Amino acid sequence: MSLNWQRIAHATELDNGPLAFGSDVSASRLHAAALAGFYCFPTATYEQTLLNEMRYGADVDTGVRTIAVNDPDPYSVAWLNPDPRPVIDLTSRGAGRSMRRLARRHGQWRTTIDVAFDDVVTRCAQHRGSSWITSALRKSLRNLHDAGVAHSCEVWDDDQLIGGVFGLRLGAVFTADSQFTAVEGAGKLAVVDLMTRFAQSGGTLLDLQHDTPHARTLGATAMPRSSYLTALQRLNTQRTIISSEARSAKHIAELNTA
Repeated sequence: MSLNWQRIAHATELDNGPLAFGSDVSASRLHAAALAGFYCFPTATYEQTLLNEMRYGADVDTGVRTIAVNDPDPYSVAWLNPDPRPVIDLTSRGAGRSMRRLARRHGQWRTTIDVAFDDVVTRCAQHRGSSWITSALRKSLRNLHDAGVAHSCEVWDDDQLIGGVFGLRLGAVFTADSQFTAVEGAGKLAVVDLMTRFAQSGGTLLDLQHDTPHARTLGATAMPRSSYLTALQRLNTQRTIISSEARSAKHIAELNTA
């Protein structure tokens, strides 16, 4: 059932849609896939699984897309590796002026790292019906968190969790899986704080996975898949330790003052 992630990532010319299918979302599979630029989208229902097969089965049959051999339910999980990739170069970019204004305006908010990882994942799963964060995926994310690979950044207003983001730290690359916002701006502040802390730890790239207008407002630019994979291979063995002290939004704004 194993998939050769590096071979698939470098061999394909597809620029969108799933590159592979395979139901294994164990912690080791998630980590190995991420090191080759992949992230997964499990289905929540049989109908969604069937739709994957209907859409992409012909491509699998012709070898355009890859499937895990002898997998009893391969189409239940799609694996993506988009081209181009939205990334923030942490060596040359800080938070934008609008984000600094947001942080100053909500100076009473505070941020933490890895204080409420499970809560952030749960809130992301509930946010806008993100059904792809299945129970099996949550379990593996928790295992990766225990291993020091998966991390969360939380935003608080007093004792209320109002925003957060989680993802995987791959050496000097951080790939952000999902974020949620309960109060306008809180999710963006979580990303900015994570970006700031990771840069301070020696991080080089923050990968936002999905090239959307939201990613662009956070400062992401499009990087070709080949360039991203080259950078990931070069950077994933570098040592980074994300600072874990609580910070006020006001302090985050000060750290990002040009």
